[in-house]
Amino acid sequence: MARFAFLTHSLYHQGTSDPFAVVTQVATTADERPRVIGKTEIVKNNLSPHWAKIFTFEYQLGTPAKLAINIFDEVRKSDNKSMGSTVFEVDSLLSARGGTKTKKIRNGGTVTAVIRKSQGAGVLRFKMSGEGLKNQEGFLRKSDPFFELVRRDDTAGGATFNTVFRSEVVKDNLSPDWKQASIELSQLCGGNFDLPFFVKIYDHESDGKHESMGQFETTVNAMVQGAGNASIPVKLKGKDAGTVVLHKAELSLPQSTESSEEGVEEEMAQMSVSPSAIPRTANKPTFIDYVSGGCQLNVTVAIDFTGSNGSYC
Repeated sequence: MARFAFLTHSLYHQGTSDPFAVVTQVATTADERPRVIGKTEIVKNNLSPHWAKIFTFEYQLGTPAKLAINIFDEVRKSDNKSMGSTVFEVDSLLSARGGTKTKKIRNGGTVTAVIRKSQGAGVLRFKMSGEGLKNQEGFLRKSDPFFELVRRDDTAGGATFNTVFRSEVVKDNLSPDWKQASIELSQLCGGNFDLPFFVKIYDHESDGKHESMGQFETTVNAMVQGAGNASIPVKLKGKDAGTVVLHKAELSLPQSTESSEEGVEEEMAQMSVSPSAIPRTANKPTFIDYVSGGCQLNVTVAIDFTGSNGSYC
């Protein structure tokens, strides 16, 4: 399995637009059909959108695979307008430095794609609210807070920070009560429950230039252990900027169980686990890890044409 994310820069369009993208796995043989993997969220009033949506798909090393990205401007009560498209070859993207590659869009602008091996299974369900967040709108208005989960990936090209989740916006509220959310552990931490990630809070702006309201760093383990109305301080440029209350953080992990009656059937049961039951996993590197990490293989072929080996014609 592989996870795929991308962002765009300087899309060509007159005025503003509300772009979203559709990702399709292109058919590479005559008996295949194109398969739509999914669609991103819509980013309002932005010609350089950074979508939080991550796509997971099956990929077998050495098998040709291509992903087409078609970008559209959402038009209400009418047909959406195309803003361009491009195609990425999965094997070329995996072997690129840092698993990252940038390509030009046909109608103008660029798309930067990032691919990683998908690791870990299960889901984190959590609920948070803010208290006394620092206002970014002056005296007459209040901020419109939302938050993002930002994961750090260390690759051959250096450390990169990738947004893996974006919450809804709560209007005019410095103590926002965000809805319960869930995220796959493969996207958030790759199965490593002690991997640090950032929770970044922003004041939503209609022009897409959102202002920071602060952030804090945590891990999956810390969230599960601290859940239950725990208050987490939010920092903005080193100063206190309110708190975030973590009301709930539960893990649902797949567990194989064998039926005692049949003796041969296996099923996956979802269960909530306590902090003491969270497993520590060590992932062995695979060949894809070496390729995406910058490993190069040189092959030399030699043919012996001496007469003792007989005629080579």
